Amino acid sequence: MQQIFQNILTNAVQAMRGKGKLIINSQAINGFIEIGIRDTGPGIPPEFLYKIFDPFFTTKEQGKGTGLGLNIVHRLVQKYGGSIEVDSTPGEGSEFTIRFPVETVSNA
Repeated sequence: MQQIFQNILTNAVQAMRGKGKLIINSQAINGFIEIGIRDTGPGIPPEFLYKIFDPFFTTKEQGKGTGLGLNIVHRLVQKYGGSIEVDSTPGEGSEFTIRFPVETVSNA
């Protein structure tokens, strides 16, 4: 699970370029642990949202990213029986919501 959070947090910090806020919250809901990670970066353009978990897709300039971070996150979240969603507004930031079954979290 460390890899999941490390990749999302690294992307958020890089997107904000040293300026902005990173907000993390969690709660238990109906047998799931829900973790929200929100940043005040530039956001993700709507035309890219459906591709962000694809391998080798990146919005970073050439040579600055491999496009594997969010793909790895997506695969690991699924491996643990969870789900991940993203909500993003250009100019305002992005929020990733990750849900894991409580049993998965307590056994990880």
